[in-house]
Amino acid sequence: MPPIPLRPARAAVVQDWFFAPGGSERCALELIHLLPASDVFTTFFDQIYRQEFEPSRLHTWPLQRILGPTARYRSLLPLYPLWFTMLDLRNRDLVISSSVAFSHAVRTAPSAIHVSYVYTPLRYAWDLDNYLAGSSLSALSRLGARTLRPVLQRWDRATAKRPDVIVAISETVRERVSRLWGRESEVIYPPVETASIPRSTTDDGYLLVAARMLAYRRIDLAVAAATQLSRELVVVGAGPEEQRLRAMAGATVRFLGTVDRATLVDLFSRCHAYVVPGIEDFGIAPVEAMAAGKPVVGFGSGGVAETVVDGVTGVLFDRQDVGSFCRAIERLDGMTFDPAAIRARAEMFDVAVFRSRWKELFARLGVDPVLYTST
Repeated sequence: MPPIPLRPARAAVVQDWFFAPGGSERCALELIHLLPASDVFTTFFDQIYRQEFEPSRLHTWPLQRILGPTARYRSLLPLYPLWFTMLDLRNRDLVISSSVAFSHAVRTAPSAIHVSYVYTPLRYAWDLDNYLAGSSLSALSRLGARTLRPVLQRWDRATAKRPDVIVAISETVRERVSRLWGRESEVIYPPVETASIPRSTTDDGYLLVAARMLAYRRIDLAVAAATQLSRELVVVGAGPEEQRLRAMAGATVRFLGTVDRATLVDLFSRCHAYVVPGIEDFGIAPVEAMAAGKPVVGFGSGGVAETVVDGVTGVLFDRQDVGSFCRAIERLDGMTFDPAAIRARAEMFDVAVFRSRWKELFARLGVDPVLYTST
């Protein structure tokens, strides 16, 4: 009797959603490329990503077919935990959940390896007050979010037990995972494509920030400081706080909306400095600016405190208020920075380092090499 052929190893990458270009989406795409035969599971999928991988690999939830990638996806918050909790991937040998909020909850087989790459424990559950502070959400939305908070906290802590291995995007997130989930994790920093960003000595004088316009990002601090100092600030991105930010901005603040990659790289190359007014879980864009040889002005907490060396690759400030931000900019203006040293720091977080660290992890976990050695 001939031997029964073994079933080929199967992998899946799960991402909460694919919307406007952001850090978690870029990390998920890199993981998808690392596992070239994996299927991809998500909720909403924007067509700007359609050329990143073969359409046959993509599996979305039913609401994608009904609503498309709606800009009001946050209003569907109660549905995400239910869908991801029920998402059955027990026929996969390796599952990588790229978890902004919910995807770590997927169901996997006891014999499978489930690695969750965690950007932060569920922000809507554990950091809701900061998420809502200064936001433009309606009173009804705020009430709904606070009503759901204890339910989401219980759900998040319970489903955090499902992954076999947790990988945090920074030491900042590793501490949160330990404190909120009671789980140990290791750190693999997100991938930064430093090779695609040339080092530049051009300085057109403007400050730059590129981020989704969410209240916790504290872009309002950058807008207020630039307005007070009459400094040119270029703001890239979109989001629910855009109208409020535009209303408070002075004449020296420019809003460009969402831009393509080439335009963003050009903005990095010509800026005076990149600014980070909020607490980043990691912060890819500041490292990209450093790859261009540009210093960063950032709040000295979170991921930026791990990537920016104060006085060498930028300036850190310790209070989230306009006065501290203004003083940090003035301190920056009085310093001289070495673009080569700034870029060298950025290269420590290069995409090649990310790929290498993940392959090392796969090898340690005994993942079938056929799933990743072709990359």
